[in-house]
Amino acid sequence: KVALLIAVTKDLTKRFHAGKMVKELVPIIGGRGGGRPDMAQAGGNDSSRIGDLVSAFKKLIAEG
Repeated sequence: KVALLIAVTKDLTKRFHAGKMVKELVPIIGGRGGGRPDMAQAGGNDSSRIGDLVSAFKKLIAEG
């Protein structure tokens, strides 16, 4: 199992929306999740793709 938690400080929620980020990332690990602009969580079953998840997260941050 894989657990994903994204927290964003309130001053950055216009730039980085935690809920939208989780919705974009969670298919990589074969799971479901969601949340608010400042905090979101998800779970998935495909732990073999954690490296892909981290790479996709870094790309999201770089584009933000």
